[in-house]
Formats: sequence, C-alpha cells, structure tokens
Amino acid sequence: MNYVYDAMANFLEELRCENSAKKYVIATKDIEEASNKLKKYQRKMDTYLEKLSDKDRIFLEKYFNVLEHDYFKEEQRAYYQGMMDAVQMLGGLGLIRTGKNAKGIISKIKK
Repeated sequence: MNYVYDAMANFLEELRCENSAKKYVIATKDIEEASNKLKKYQRKMDTYLEKLSDKDRIFLEKYFNVLEHDYFKEEQRAYYQGMMDAVQMLGGLGLIRTGKNAKGIISKIKK
C-alpha cells in the first residue's frame, strides 16, 4: 500500500504545485485574514528576534523552521488523504473503474 500511496502522493504534489493561479483555488476570507495576521506577527517576530542573543535567536529560528516543516507535512497529508478519499468515493459510486493491478493504475497516473 505504501508504494501506491507514494506514487499517488508524488502525482498529487505535482498536480498541486503545477499552477497556483487556478481559478478553482480555495481562498476564503478567513484564510486571507489568517495570512494577514501571520504577516503582521512575522514583522513583530523579526523585530523581537533581533533583540535576542545569537544563541537564543538561532534556537528559535531552528524551532520555527521545524514547526513550519511539520505543519507543511500535515497539510500535505490532509491534502493527499482528501484526494485518496475522493478517488475511493468515485470508485465506490462506480464513476471510475477500479482495478486489481496497482502498478497498472500507477503507470496510467504518471502519464
């Protein structure tokens, strides 16, 4: 199953990163507000970090990089899970054919 998941994850990541200017990209008001709030606090954080000792600043920067990477991976996982759920639902509804040969499905996806 991990082989299938890895292949789907690679395909979905390419699809997701292909074009951020798609007309169906979800951009709600609360997402925009959260982004603006983050930008505001990022400026405050930059000013705060400048006042810290090098050791403390380096530690916090490393921590925030690890935290950001973890959030990104969780976002990717949720995206992949949603896509896998959608494919499974479409298959269950009989709207797409499901096959027993995972390698065949993966090769079709990669084309």
